[in-house]
Amino acid sequence: MIAVATVAATGTAAVLVNMSDAVQFEKLQAELDRVMEECVDLADRTIDSRRPKGEILDSVRCNEEVGRDANGKRVTRAMQLGNEKHQEASNCVKEKLSRLIEGQFSIEQRYQYNPSTKKLRRVSTEEEQRLIRQGRKHELRGTLKPDVVIHSGDPTQARLVYDFKFPCVNDKPPTWRIYEQGAYQDRTQGDMYKAAFGVKPGRVVPGKEGIIR
Repeated sequence: MIAVATVAATGTAAVLVNMSDAVQFEKLQAELDRVMEECVDLADRTIDSRRPKGEILDSVRCNEEVGRDANGKRVTRAMQLGNEKHQEASNCVKEKLSRLIEGQFSIEQRYQYNPSTKKLRRVSTEEEQRLIRQGRKHELRGTLKPDVVIHSGDPTQARLVYDFKFPCVNDKPPTWRIYEQGAYQDRTQGDMYKAAFGVKPGRVVPGKEGIIR
């Protein structure tokens, strides 16, 4: 049984999981890890089941262009499958965590992190959409958007960070993306998650790899 604490929130009683107890948190993390693994495995199987029967994915086929995004950039088959699996996994995680730790998780929440001041700020969906509408999308460069953040109830107070990784060809464990330019140049996505959130992030991979930290 996971310990909970009742707090007042916006005039109503909200039940939050107590994450300050080390023993309880260890049990919770094991349960959350299991949720992530189950949802990523399910998403991988579900999307793969929709592919043409007998289709074999290799590096050449994965790199084939299947379209262009809103900015005219090339979209490969690997990117398309990854996006579809991410959405499927996110839906699964949201459903399960809503029953387990309602109010203490964020899915694809965008954050702004300043490496100089070490300050982390949540960027609301409304702010993100407003900047895009106003043609100021460039102001979102350098923001971080993990797939799942487990927090105390305050989205900037992270306890666990997860990122889904769906390799198109399952010949080796996926690595963190490396930033090629900007304030995070030459650093990895994992490095920046750890710096910003103060916890070691987990890559959630389908199959036996599970969660890599």
